[in-house]
Parts: sequence; structure tokens; C-alpha cells
Amino acid sequence: MEKRFAVTAATGALGPVLGKLAALLGDEYKLQEGTRRGIESIKSELEPVHHLLWKLWGSLDLDVACKNWMTEARELSYDMEDDIDGFTLGLERGDGSFIQREATDSPFMEFMERVKDVSKRCGEMQKIGDGIICNRSKLTTDPRALFLHKDASELVGMEPKKKEIIQLLQKNEMVCILGAGGMGKTTLADLVYHAVGDEFQCRAFVSVHPSPNMTEILGIILSQVTDCAMSAGSGTEPAAEQNMVTDISISLSEKSGTEPAAEQNDFIKGISNFLSDERYLVIIDDIWHWEEWEVIRNALPKSNMGSKIIMTTRVKALADKCRTEQGAHVYTQSFHHEDAKRLSDMILNKSVGRDILEANAQWLSRNIVHTSGLMPLAIICLSSAWAESHHVLGDDAEYWYIWVSEVLMDRFLSTPSLKPLVQSLCLVFDDLPVELRTCLLYCSIYPLGYFIQRDCLVRKWIAERFVSQQEVSEAYFDKLVSRNLLQPVPKYQSFYIVHPIMLAFLVCRAKEDNFVACRQHNNGRGSSSHAKQIRRLSLDTDCIPDEDVVSHIRSLAVLSDQPHIGVPLKKFKNLRVLEIDSCKRLENFSLVDICGLIWLRYLGLNGCLEITEIPREIWRLQNLETLEVRNTSICKLPMEIGTLVHLRTLNVSGTMVTEVPREITGLSRLENLDVSSTRVKELPKEVGKLQELRTLDIRVTKVRELPRREIPNSFLSVVGHFDSSSGRVVKLPLGVFRSSGDEQVISSSGANCRESLSILVLFNHLYKRCEVLPVPMHRVAGRHMKVPQWVKQDLCNVCSLDISLWKLVEEDLEFLKTQMPNLQALQLRFEVLPREPVAITGGGFLKLETFYVDCRLPRVITFWEGAMPKLKHLEFKFYTGTTSQHYSMGIKHLDSLEKVVFRCSEYYTSDSPGIRETIDVLRKEAVEHPQEITLWVNDKPEVFGNRARKSEGLGLDIEKEFEEWEKQIERRATEIAAVKERIREQRLRLSTAAEGRAQRDKNNARAGIEKEIQERKSKLEIREQRLREEERYYNIK
Repeated sequence: MEKRFAVTAATGALGPVLGKLAALLGDEYKLQEGTRRGIESIKSELEPVHHLLWKLWGSLDLDVACKNWMTEARELSYDMEDDIDGFTLGLERGDGSFIQREATDSPFMEFMERVKDVSKRCGEMQKIGDGIICNRSKLTTDPRALFLHKDASELVGMEPKKKEIIQLLQKNEMVCILGAGGMGKTTLADLVYHAVGDEFQCRAFVSVHPSPNMTEILGIILSQVTDCAMSAGSGTEPAAEQNMVTDISISLSEKSGTEPAAEQNDFIKGISNFLSDERYLVIIDDIWHWEEWEVIRNALPKSNMGSKIIMTTRVKALADKCRTEQGAHVYTQSFHHEDAKRLSDMILNKSVGRDILEANAQWLSRNIVHTSGLMPLAIICLSSAWAESHHVLGDDAEYWYIWVSEVLMDRFLSTPSLKPLVQSLCLVFDDLPVELRTCLLYCSIYPLGYFIQRDCLVRKWIAERFVSQQEVSEAYFDKLVSRNLLQPVPKYQSFYIVHPIMLAFLVCRAKEDNFVACRQHNNGRGSSSHAKQIRRLSLDTDCIPDEDVVSHIRSLAVLSDQPHIGVPLKKFKNLRVLEIDSCKRLENFSLVDICGLIWLRYLGLNGCLEITEIPREIWRLQNLETLEVRNTSICKLPMEIGTLVHLRTLNVSGTMVTEVPREITGLSRLENLDVSSTRVKELPKEVGKLQELRTLDIRVTKVRELPRREIPNSFLSVVGHFDSSSGRVVKLPLGVFRSSGDEQVISSSGANCRESLSILVLFNHLYKRCEVLPVPMHRVAGRHMKVPQWVKQDLCNVCSLDISLWKLVEEDLEFLKTQMPNLQALQLRFEVLPREPVAITGGGFLKLETFYVDCRLPRVITFWEGAMPKLKHLEFKFYTGTTSQHYSMGIKHLDSLEKVVFRCSEYYTSDSPGIRETIDVLRKEAVEHPQEITLWVNDKPEVFGNRARKSEGLGLDIEKEFEEWEKQIERRATEIAAVKERIREQRLRLSTAAEGRAQRDKNNARAGIEKEIQERKSKLEIREQRLREEERYYNIK
């Protein structure tokens, strides 16, 4: 799928609509002439609309009319796609074509009037769009300027960091301050600038926007350094300096109006010439892109004058590149709990008074700090916003959650106190390409603190048609992680969360664009109240949407065990994505309704324990691409599952399923099959016929054999973690499975298993607590004198390798280093010790991130400059050690290193002289390493480097921060449990009261009836007495 045919938040479904209209005009479709003319007309009208929507989206200076037009155009696109899909489904199938009979209704005439109206107004909006493009290049007031030059008393925790940066500048020519937006990078750089600026002859401080005019940026730098030099009086003669400035100004003025590249070069030469003999300090704040930094860096000359450069950025990849290619020291800006709480208390004390602050000290600052995610700018803005609204809401802790839902999740973009925070987040959001902005905006469906599973989100993006290929979707995910917009959950691999402040921004932005409606708060009052039609709906509380609304919903997420949808699922007739997570109210009969949603592409029913079977009607979901029924009570897969010809992912992990049906051979497009933690004992031979299968997960099953069939090249990885509790050896036709301790592998048994050499095995962890990268690992069984020839022939393209050698010779090391370019993880096991440590030099292992060495002695490896530039995790397993002088492991040359793990064999201790000496050497090297290094010795962690120094001063370290985070979660869970218990008790009291009232009413009714009967009986008795008296009278008469 081309990008222009993708669904985006900017254009809605207009891209797919144009693609489908073009397809309907092809030879494959035999349409009536009137229908074809209507399609051609609509397509020509919509193409400029699509282009203009793409250009206008994200602009903040649009008027109401323009925003309304954009909304109407997107709504039109969604309605059109729904009807085009219905029209196509109704066409009659012929010999390789689709035929429109006369009786087939065409939806295109109905849309013609709406299309012409949108197209007519497009011309008016085009003028607005041209004006916006012209204004985007102009620099505006930097929102961060509001927080510069504050009183020193308000800059909590900055003084130690300022001193640390100054110390780093004494040792390094360039320092890069890395941190997320709002973390105080600009403030810290500004403090350093004013503290040491007078020591330099020339200085400049320039902030860069995400899309800067580099000629203007260079001009500002030149202006600042020349003005500073002229006012201070530098080492050169004043007259000579004045002449130099004059010459530069004349030269640039003469060449004004030339090509931008030529003009940039003139500025670069001018700055470089002026600073060549000067001692300068230049601070470039908030660099976003490497290309822009290269332009600025080329203008700053290298000299021996003691000049210093400080660069701040929020992009980790850019900071890493500065370190590896330009020798910069990377300083990671962070904020700690104690500083965050002091900052919040200080602002609240000024705004609401000490009395109110002390009365609410137990919960207020803690909640603000937790919600802010330790972002100083967020703490300042949240504290100010709360101070403004507490008079209305009151000071009770329960009102905090009301405030979060009403202000943060509903009025985040329009609250005045939050404006600086919103502007900072807008810079981050608007810098992303439209495709990434769309994917990030979609994350607003998740409630606060929700653990997002990587694979599920990637597949939902595909089902929503934001992207078409899994590789592209995964790349988008990685880019969001690299920019810290999706954050990994500590100790939980493959799970991520959205920063609370970014989530609030996304929820309100998605509401504004009618992209996602989140009904998660205010007892069902959602953020979609102003939307014309809901297209994507997320439910986290009981909320019953209107029946006339649900027919337009394309995506529904129910992400809690509490929500009650209230509307039969069959009413959601245009649903493409359905995810129901841990919902206890979903039962089997609901699945029959779901099977009627014929446009469904993604179906996730995870943790719904009331689901015990998949109905046979599943065959109706002919567009289904992903079926996830993890952790349900399903016992059997129906044979109709084999009719889902578009299915790419089938996940039944954690269910009671006992077998995979043979009809699975009908899933010709299946790429991922997960039967882990099930009761499956064997796989049918038909699995071997799935030519597109990429991943097979059979962890914690009793599967003993893989199908006896040559695995195709497209079968990239077999996730083969078996249940190792029995410690048995299971024979496989394509190799041998071995289980030993923490290791679980499928290993080839030699040349006879060459057909299996494309099979890779994914490790969860090499060892517990090491957090090894989850990369595929192929183990070559047995011990070898050298790397086998068949390995060199057939395994040179794998991304990981585990091999045991008697001796590592230079030839084999060179092969591993240069002839296996895709290696990301390498395990080497030595039997014969080398006389001298094996030297790992530069020029190879360019992608290696994990390196594991198993040897009798730890001193077998030494790293030279340029070795393994991307290595993050280094691990040694050893048995004993001897003392040796002048040994250096050389980890200072591993620029990207984050963890070093030492594991001593259980038969030896880590306190022997040789081992202790080696660990001491490594400690010294870790202290000097520019990166933060975590050293594990037999599962005991120590932190060295930047974070360690900060932790010593603050009494905090990584584990303590995480423990505090866990305590907060536990406290919140306790609070929630207490609220639930109160609700349960209230319901019980209400129920008891209702029953008592009903019983009283019943008793009162019975008493009333008995009284009425008694009165009637009395009346009858009186009447009877009168009759007897009359009778007696007449008898006497």
C-alpha cells in the first residue's frame, strides 16, 4: 500500500477511497456506463481535496470554517469507503471479473452532491493553505523562553547538575544534554551559559525549532558571536576585528538572494573564519535532526583554544551519533522524586497557601508527581492548574481523579495554565511525519497506565490500514520508542506505556480531530460529545452508546473488566477492529454476533474467561487478518478456521486447546502461529505446507516433533521455548532440542540437518535479570575445533549464533566479525584457553548488541578502539581465575555499552584472588566509562558512571526508583480495591433496602387486602342479619 492510499488522521479514509475508485475503473470490473462516469467524476473532484488535507493538517492557525471543512471531508471519506465496500461485495462474480447487473444499486450518485460541495470549498481553503506554508518557515516566540531566567530559588535540583555539566566541559570539548521535552534541558544549558559565559571571548545561545530555516539560524549564531566579541574586546586588535565583521557583513549582503545552499555555505565560512582564533562557547538548544546539526557543527572550527560546545536534544539516536562520530559526552537529564515533590510543593505553597498544602500533603504532591512522569515543566503546569481549580472542586483526594478526567483528559489543550506544556508537546508531535502522528494518535485508545503489547499494536495499525506491511509497522513502533513517545515498562519485555502527559495530549488532540473517542471517565461522559460521528471508540467504564451511532464505528476497544457495552455487537456493522480485553461480561453468544461483522480485520478477545468456544460461524469473517484469543477458556478450534484465507496471525496462547485442526492448511497467508502454553501435543503435517509462516511459538507445550517437511526460506524464526521442567531431551526431525537450566534451544545436529538452518529460536532471557535483547538465537550443537564449514556456508546471514569451540583461531574470529554482517547476538564457548587475550578490534561486528562468553578464565577477551560499536550487553561465565598484572578489558572502547554481567560457576566463588582482581579492574573501567554501566556479579547489581554519581548524592538508584514506582502502583491498587469494596457494600445495602422495601410493600398490600376482605365480610354479615330480620318479620306477618 502506498502512503497516499493509507488511512491517516489528516485525510481520514480518503486515500483508500481514491485507491478503490481507481481499482473500480480497471478492467477487472464490468460496470454500467453511468456508474463508471460517476466514479471518474468523483475521483477527479477528490484528488485535490486529499492533497490539501495532507498539507493543512496540524496547523494551529486555522479558522473555524477551515476546520469544519476538513472534518466534513474526512467524514465523507469514511462514509464513502463503507458504501464502496458494500457495493463491491454486491457485484456478481464472473470469469476473473466483477459484473454490475442492472439491479445493483450504485452509491456514487448519492455522494455526488456532498463531493461537489467539499470540492467547491477546497479552492477557498487552498488560499489559506498557501499562506500557512509561507508562515511556517518564520521563527516564532519560543514557548520555552517563559521558563528561562527564573529566580534561582525556583530551579529545584538544578545546581548540582549545573556543576556536573561544568565539570564535564573541563574534560570534554562537546557535551550533549539528552532528555525528553519538558525535562529542563534548556534551563540547565542556560544556567551553565550564564555561569561560565564570561570566561569565553565569543559566545552564542540559539534555540532551534523542529523545521528551522538554517540560513537564519546561522545568521543568529554569527550575529551573537560578533556582537559578544565587539562588546567584550577580544585578543585581536579592535580595528582589525571591526574590519573582519564589516567584511563578513558586506560579503553576505552582496550574496543575498542567492541559492539557499550557497548562502548557507557563506555563513558557515563567515562563522568559521571569525571563530578560528577565538575561544568560544556555543550552545545549540533542541536539535531535532542530524542534518541540521551537521550544518551547525561544520561552522564551528576545531582549535586548541579551549572552545566548548553544548547541544541539547530529545532524540536519543542523535545523541548516540554525536558520541560515536564526534566524541561528545552524552549527559542524560533526569529528575528525581524528591526534587519533583519539592518543586510541586513550592508552587502549590505560593498558589494555594501552606495550610491547604499541609492538609493535603499526603496525596496532592504525590499525585501531581506521578501524573507528571517526573517532567519538571509538567509539574509546574499541573501544580498551577490544580491551584486554579481546587476552589471549585474542593480539597478531597477523591476530587483529584475528577480533575484528571475533566481537565487533563477533556480540556488539556484549552486550559491556560497548561499552555506552555501543550506548546512543548506540540513541538514533539508536529515534528513527526503524518504516518507516525497517525499511529501515535491511535494510542489514545489506551487508558492511563495501560500496558501496551508491541505485537498487538503493530497488527492493529495494519488492520486500521495506517500501514500495510508488518516490517513497516514495526519500524514505526521503533521510531516512537526511540523518541521516548512509547516507553518500555521496566522488567516487562515487549510491554510499553504512553507517558501520562503525552496521553492527555493525545486524547484531547484525537477528540479535536474526531479520530478517537475515549469514554473512560465521568461516568460515561466521554470526549466525543461534540463529534458528528464516532469512528473509533474506546470504553473503560460502563457506557452505552446510542444505537444510531454504533453503525459508523470502525474500531472498538473495550479495555477493562468493568464496561458494559449495552448494544448488541451485531449493530456495529462497519467494524474493522475489535479488541475486548479481560471483559468478564462477554460470553459465547456474543461471539455469534461478532461473526456477523463481515468487515472485521482484527479480533482480539484476550483474557475473556467466559469464552469457551469459537462458533462455527467464524467462516463468515472472510476479511479477518488477526485472531487473538489468548488466555480464554477455549478448548477447541473449529475446522471452519481453515476458511479464513486472509488470516495472517492466529494466537491461542494460554488456552485449553488440545490440537491444531488439519484444515489449517487453508490459511495460505498465515505468518504467525502461537500455540504456546496450551495442551497441544503435536502439530499436524499440514503446518509444513504454510509457505508464508514466519513465526511458530510452541513454548510450554508437549510438542515433540516438527512436521517432516523442508521449511521454506520465508520461515524466518521458530520460537521454540519448550517446557524444561522435566529436563528431558526430545528428538526432532530437523534437529535436537536440549534443555539445560535457563537455556532452551533447538540445535542442528550437523550437516544432515542443513534444511533446518534457517530455523531460529527466540530467547526470552539468556539469564534471569540480565534483560538480554529478544533476538533470534541459533545454536550449533557439539564442540568444534573451529567454525564448521557448513556453518560458514549456510549460517552467514543469521542474526544470532551460539557455538562452542575448542579454540578460537584468528581465521574464525575474522569470519564471525566480517562475514556474518547481520549478527545481533553471539555466544562463544571456549575450551582451550588462549595464551594471550583475544583482541576484538574495529572494522566488524557492526550490528552486534549482545555478546556472551563462556570460558574457564574471565581474562580471555580484550576490546580495542572501534570494537563492537553497538554492543549494549556483555556477559561472562567463568569458573576460576588467576592473578595477572597489567590486564585491561578495554570496555571504555565499547561506546554503547550498558550492562556487564559476571556469572561465576556454582562450584566456585567470586571472591578468589584472580576473580576478585578481574572484577576490580572492570569496576575501575566502568567508573571511567562515559555511559552509565550496570555491573552484575552473580545477580548483584552495581551502577557506575553518570547515574551512579547522581544516585550517591540523592540516595537513589535505579532499583529504588522502580520500587517507588511499584509502591505507587500498589497504593493505587489498594485505593481502587477500597473504592470497589465501598461500591460493593453500597450496592449490597441498596439491594437489602430494596428487598426490605419490597417485602414491606408486600406486607402492607396483604394487610390492606385482609382489611378490605374483613370489611366486606362485616358488610355481608350485616346484610345477612337484615335479611334474617326481614324474613322473620314476613313470617310473623
